[in-house]
Amino acid sequence: MQKTAQAKIWNATLYLRLSREDGDKEESNSIAGQRNLLRDFLKQHPDIREYAVQVDDGWSGSTFERPSFKKMMEDVKAGKTNCIVVKDLSRFGRNYLDAGEYIEKIFPFMGVRFIAVNDNYDSYREKSASDDLIVPFKNLINEAYCRDISVKIRSQLEIKRKNGQFLGAFAAYGYFKAPQDKNSLVIDEYAAEVVREIFAWKVQGISPQDIANRLNAGGILSPLEYKRSLGMKCSTPLQTNLKASWSAASVIRLLKNPIYIGTLTQGRATTPSYKVHKRVKKAESEWSVIENNHAPIVSRKDFDTVQKVLALDTRRSPDEESVSLFSGMVFCGDCGASMIRKPVSTGGRKYHYYICSANKQDKTCSPHRIRLEVLEQIIFDCLKERINAVAELENILEIADTAPLRTAGAVKVQRQLDEKRAEYEKLQKLLLSLYENLADGIIDRAEYTRLKESFSQRAAEAEKQMDALRERIEVMKTSTADTSWTDNFKCYRNLTELDRTAVVSMIDRIMVYEDNTVEIVYRWQDEFAWQMDIVRQAQIREAV
Repeated sequence: MQKTAQAKIWNATLYLRLSREDGDKEESNSIAGQRNLLRDFLKQHPDIREYAVQVDDGWSGSTFERPSFKKMMEDVKAGKTNCIVVKDLSRFGRNYLDAGEYIEKIFPFMGVRFIAVNDNYDSYREKSASDDLIVPFKNLINEAYCRDISVKIRSQLEIKRKNGQFLGAFAAYGYFKAPQDKNSLVIDEYAAEVVREIFAWKVQGISPQDIANRLNAGGILSPLEYKRSLGMKCSTPLQTNLKASWSAASVIRLLKNPIYIGTLTQGRATTPSYKVHKRVKKAESEWSVIENNHAPIVSRKDFDTVQKVLALDTRRSPDEESVSLFSGMVFCGDCGASMIRKPVSTGGRKYHYYICSANKQDKTCSPHRIRLEVLEQIIFDCLKERINAVAELENILEIADTAPLRTAGAVKVQRQLDEKRAEYEKLQKLLLSLYENLADGIIDRAEYTRLKESFSQRAAEAEKQMDALRERIEVMKTSTADTSWTDNFKCYRNLTELDRTAVVSMIDRIMVYEDNTVEIVYRWQDEFAWQMDIVRQAQIREAV
């Protein structure tokens, strides 16, 4: 920049910045401290007058995408300010390349005087030989500091996540941040009751849109509006209307959130580095998931049932508020296609039948069907039998000595683990020998790549299966037979008629065959079969 002897009055913008990682650990770094220092500096320089003060409080110096910095640059472009004064280079920015770009190129080109008071840098005065070395060096040090702070903060946040500390700005609907510990969640009883009602409606077969309509009609504030009513300043890019209301999407998000069973899931997204602030999604395997972290609002049984219901095809008729009794649960036992409910009018009366969708679409399956009333009776009778069998099973397990059988079962699983370990070791040896075969010309590069990928996949799968077998052995050795699943059946001991809640709570799917044979796949079917086997073996052992 060319200097002249003529006195010039500079319109200065005082730029102040304090990031969250800086905190307010030093008074000189506080916003008030920076402002006072810069105004004292201006008093000693009558050729510089204050035009504006721009403050980025809580913004990192690793990026120049800061709101007040952008406003300052707009003033520069408009010719309203031609001098920028900061406390030191670190307050201006901690990105070495970008800071250097502004100081060395952009500001000189735009005729802007740049002053860093504590670093004794003023672009208007004649440069000393040391400026070309010291300024870039200090910018480099500032960036290194920013990188170091970023690593420390990421590490601290990861530790807090692993310890089950809640790090969100706002608690999920149904919870408050604990008054004495902002990293802990406590139940908000009013909102929690709404959450329980939403889950109950969904199990009954009410669609998410109809649930949203009920909430809006009842004057229940949406999660966003509820937070605002409590004085919280929050917003969301998902909001499209002036006042946020319940929608099918918001209901589904709530129903899928495991926070309501006490599971805290955090760390779903991150920033690639301290320089890149655009958030990217992380793989689910990298999420921080802490179970039993806080008080649940709904039971795991109800939560799992709702997830099952959400996965079903639950389309409803236009004239019905809820889905049909077996919606999304009836399948053809011969071809596996879903069976659809179809009304048939005969003699002035309407009947409903389930027919194979494959036959209706392209005739790839036989035209078999079953009347809805017949299917309901079959399901009702079978459920009553299953409920009684489950209750009897639990009573027997309470008095039977099943410990020796669990130990014998663990030995059997141990043999399976040994076989799987031998398979894994064999695959590892094959992987090691592949390179030698390639080097000796026994196999070519393409064959080497194909075999390596195949062996690696099989080895990874074997390792995964070994982990599952080890876990199963520990469970069999140290725990009693888990009968908690039986509560899902026993609560319907006095069942007098079928309803949607009972059906989805106890049944996984219903298979209807061409000869009208009906097969019911119950939930927890494997647990029932395994524990029934334990009972039979215990009875045989006692008889001997």
